[in-house]
Amino acid sequence: MTSPTSPPAGRYGRSSSPARSIWIIASVSVLAFFLWVTWVFSTDPTTGIEWVAFESTGGETTASVKFQISAPPGTPVTCALRTVDASMGTNGWTVKSYPASDQFTTQYSETIKAVSEVSGIDVYRCWREDR
Repeated sequence: MTSPTSPPAGRYGRSSSPARSIWIIASVSVLAFFLWVTWVFSTDPTTGIEWVAFESTGGETTASVKFQISAPPGTPVTCALRTVDASMGTNGWTVKSYPASDQFTTQYSETIKAVSEVSGIDVYRCWREDR
């Protein structure tokens, strides 16, 4: 009967050391932390939108919306507004610029004309013009 023999030394390469694994995990953790910090500081929580009212009567191709924009005083803001039809497809679109205000929150009202019957309207996105 034959006894099992061990493979020759070095046949499968050297085994990784625990210190190397620790360095890899630490490096990935530090990189993830810096990416997270960059993401947190690149977002702007000081600009926001709040919808106040939506007006549209059935069968019309126009809709009105009242909304509030929150932005630091002295900051001009631009907003994209859109209307949607019954299948939630965009059927009207406009981009409006609002001048800088001396207040943090200002209220606006807009009316948008669409190409077909309007089922809804929203302020799609707002951004600060100083960027």
